[in-house]
Amino acid sequence: MLLADGGSARLRAVRADDAPRIAAFHRALSLETIHFRYFSGLAILPPLILKRFSQPDPAREFVIVAEVGEQLIALASAHREASSDVAEVAFVVADAYQGRGLGTLMLEELAECARARGITRFRADTLAGNRAMLRVFRDAGFEVERSAESAVVHVTFPIEDTARAQEVRETREHLAEARSMRPLLAPRSILLAGGRADAFVGRVYVDVDALPPGVDLALFAGEVRALDPLVRACGDRGVHALAVGELRGAPEGDARVDFDRELRVAVRAHGMRLLGPDSLGILNNAHEVGLRAVGIARLPRRGTLGVASESPARGTELLGRLEAEHVGVSTFVSLGRRADVSANDCLAYWLADPETRAIALDISSVGNAAKFARLAARVAAAKPLVALGTGDSTQDALLAGAGVEIEATLEALVARARRASHVRGA
Repeated sequence: MLLADGGSARLRAVRADDAPRIAAFHRALSLETIHFRYFSGLAILPPLILKRFSQPDPAREFVIVAEVGEQLIALASAHREASSDVAEVAFVVADAYQGRGLGTLMLEELAECARARGITRFRADTLAGNRAMLRVFRDAGFEVERSAESAVVHVTFPIEDTARAQEVRETREHLAEARSMRPLLAPRSILLAGGRADAFVGRVYVDVDALPPGVDLALFAGEVRALDPLVRACGDRGVHALAVGELRGAPEGDARVDFDRELRVAVRAHGMRLLGPDSLGILNNAHEVGLRAVGIARLPRRGTLGVASESPARGTELLGRLEAEHVGVSTFVSLGRRADVSANDCLAYWLADPETRAIALDISSVGNAAKFARLAARVAAAKPLVALGTGDSTQDALLAGAGVEIEATLEALVARARRASHVRGA
């Protein structure tokens, strides 16, 4: 799950063996956070409450936790009231992760679980001073009813997945996707673990063991056996994104699908975004970034066109045509096998990027077609959006209906992108 600031966390159902981690998580909470959650200074969780959290009664309770790597960072619970379709919900988030939208994500996850169990409404009690918790209920897009009694605020709301709730959720997802792409496409610091990064104006590191915390982007190309240790090392040091280029020794055929899925899970578990594998690289021509992490000698000049491509070979050809036609590029990203980062993420980033005034896509498919079409329609309403035809008439018709201009050849794509970005010859 992407957090509001672009970071990520894993949400899952609680397990019985989580009990020691829940106890440690609680001990690390500030006194204020404990007071807001339990209305008291409960420094240590009593065994009965700890058991209720780690071994909920499946007939009446469900509990989810959020984690980054091996660290448990939040816990949310729902308790169904006897013989009713109402459940009482409560949350607690580690102090360092508060204000990052995690509570809202957990509420949505609880609501989805509750609807599957026939629950139609949530209720919660919170202290009047707990503005963050009250904001969680408001930001989820549900119709919340509030009443107050002394220092306690009572809230109730239906959890139907209405059009309003879907719209709020989708807008929040797009903003999170855009923010999660900044360390990848506009990094301030990078780790070179293979590949190149010409003209970069930020800090460059070459030794993962000497990394300071919070480096934006790690660039990797090389033997597949070196990838797992790099993922763990980057995750331990708080790296925000990993771009994976050519992998030597990677599995082929059906095994490749499993490899990509496992790599994505491992990278995202550490709070990172993943570009690739088999990414040709990243180009950002902004003066304050200057990232030319693409293994091609001649690259397009600075301009206003955002470009995404999948195949390294096609990406190479597309960049060559853009350079030959003097089409300026703000940002180029090679998606590779799209284990994580997709065209959706790029569109969300470019929609919010003032340097990008037009967008060109060379992709073979759109994944979640309905979601892509909704986002593409928002982008196309704000900026010219042109794409090479996918070869699938249904998908192309969906894109055209969303306002995307479809071209049949790379030559036509470049010509239309050139006009759309208002770039003239040198």
